[in-house]
Amino acid sequence: MPCKPAKARHLLDAGRARVENLFPFTIRLTWNCEENVRPVTVGIDKGSSRTGFCCVGNGRILLSGIICHRTDIKGKMETRRANRRNRRIWKWYRPPRFDNRGSARRSGRLPPSVRANAGEVIRVIRKIPLPVTEIVVEDVQIDIARLNNPELTGKAYQESNRLDENLRMATLMRDGYACRECGRRNCRLEAHHIIPRSGGGKDTIKNMITLCKRCHGKVHDGKIIIAGGVPGFKDRIAQRTMQGKAYMYEELGRTAPVRKVFGWQTSAYRKSMNLPKDHDSDALCVATLSDDRIIPYDRDNFYRITFRARQTRRIYYDLPKKGKGRVRYQVNAESGGFRKGDIVLVKGKWVKQINSIYSNGHLAFRRIKGEPSSCTPRKCRLLKKSCSVLWQKVLI
Repeated sequence: MPCKPAKARHLLDAGRARVENLFPFTIRLTWNCEENVRPVTVGIDKGSSRTGFCCVGNGRILLSGIICHRTDIKGKMETRRANRRNRRIWKWYRPPRFDNRGSARRSGRLPPSVRANAGEVIRVIRKIPLPVTEIVVEDVQIDIARLNNPELTGKAYQESNRLDENLRMATLMRDGYACRECGRRNCRLEAHHIIPRSGGGKDTIKNMITLCKRCHGKVHDGKIIIAGGVPGFKDRIAQRTMQGKAYMYEELGRTAPVRKVFGWQTSAYRKSMNLPKDHDSDALCVATLSDDRIIPYDRDNFYRITFRARQTRRIYYDLPKKGKGRVRYQVNAESGGFRKGDIVLVKGKWVKQINSIYSNGHLAFRRIKGEPSSCTPRKCRLLKKSCSVLWQKVLI
C-alpha cells in the first residue's frame, strides 16, 4: 500500500526496504509484515487509441493514468509484407507458399493489431504495484439488449432471441424465394422485420419481408429504407463494439475478478459528479459506480504510459547508400553495451531513458529543457535494463 515519501526514505535508509521498481517508484519491505492491506478497485475506460485507468482504495485515488496505445503495428506489418514481396521479385528469398497459413485461419484468432491493443492494457494492469482485488471495465457505450426490453436483468441477457424457423420459412415461401428489393434468387435469403422489434415490431408474417444478404446489410447500414421501417440504429451500435474484449476479460480475470458496466451509466454518473470529460475521470466513475462512493478527483499520482518495441526485425536500410552499398539498420558496437530502452543515470545527476543510439555510439534521450539530450556511454551508469512499458509521471 502507498506511504508518504518521508516514510519510504526512512525505511530505505534503515535497510528495512529495498527499491523494487523505479517507474512507478516502488519499494518492498525486507521483513515479514502483518500484510495489513486494504482492497483496491481498478476502473478501466477502454478506448482504441487511449485507455484510462484509476486505482481506488482507502477512500482516495491511489494511482491513475492514461495508456497511449501503439498505432504503428499495422503499418509495420504492411511494410514487412511489401519487403517480402520485393525479395521474391528480386529472387533474394524463397518463392511464395500458400499452404502454410493455417494459423491465420484458426478459430478465435485475433488480428495482431487488435491483440496488441488488448495486450497493452493487460500488461499495465499486471504491473500496477498495488494489491488489486477487483477490476471494473466499461464494456460498450450502449446496452444493446435493453433497446428491445428495458426490463432485462441477470440471466435474461443470455436468452436466445432468434427468429422462429417456422416464421422464416413462411416468409420465404410467401415471397417466392426471391429478394423483394433486388429480385435475386439462388442466393442466401434472410427474413427481415419491416418494423424492428426495438421499435415495437411484432414477430408476425405481415411484419416480415424477404431480403438477400447484401440488401439486408444495406438496410441495417441505413442505405436502404423499407417502407414502414427505420434505419438499423441497433446494428450500427453493435458494429462499434471493439474486438478483443473477450480476450482481455479472460486475461484480466486471472489477476482479479472482472465486472463490467456500460458507457451510458458512466456518462450519467460523471455528469452528476461534475467531473471533467477525460479517460481517467471516466475510469474513476467506472470504479465507484456500483457503491456510489464519493472519491475526490485528483492527479497527484498520474502517469502517462507509452510502449516501445523491444526489438526490430529490420537488418538493413531499404535503399543502399552511395559508396557503402547495403548498410545495417543499427550500429551499436560503440554504445558500451547499452540498448534502446535502458534506464541510465547521466553524469550522476539525471535519470534518463535511452531513446536511440547514434552511429558514433552516443546515447540519445528525450529532449527536456535544462537536461542533456545525448551523452557518451562512459558518462552513464545503467540503472535498469530495457523495458517495453514506459511510465512517465505527469505533474499537474
